[in-house]
Amino acid sequence: MQDDITLTSLGTASEAHSHVKLPLASDTIEAGFPAPNGGYIDGDLDVNEFLVRSPSSTYIYQVHGESMKDAGIMSGDYVLVDSSVPVRNGDIVVASIDNEFTIKEIRLGKHPMLIPHNKDFSPIPLNEESRVVVIGPVISVIRKYH
Repeated sequence: MQDDITLTSLGTASEAHSHVKLPLASDTIEAGFPAPNGGYIDGDLDVNEFLVRSPSSTYIYQVHGESMKDAGIMSGDYVLVDSSVPVRNGDIVVASIDNEFTIKEIRLGKHPMLIPHNKDFSPIPLNEESRVVVIGPVISVIRKYH
């Protein structure tokens, strides 16, 4: 099956953003048994600062497709990519292949390739004929439920 995933670029993160600090409890949330913290607020979390360290090199893309679903990246999600962060073997990256954006795990080495995280899709080998530009590693995935 061909790669069905496409990414819509939404541009770079803005340096001029308003800061919204949300109340933050330092307790973690258990996925099993409840462990309430009694309603105590321990600080604030600025979502902009948490998600974006370098606005001038952070790009936002919307994901369309299913080839990364087993990595927890679903169609409709937004991914933030920081081009100033060095790409390492095994990172999930956004890359441009022949001027089309995709998101995959990168495998470096003797036979470099881009690996989907869905068994219905095939890896994309990278060779001298490939016109590939790795934009950078994915640093965050954002999903809105409501």
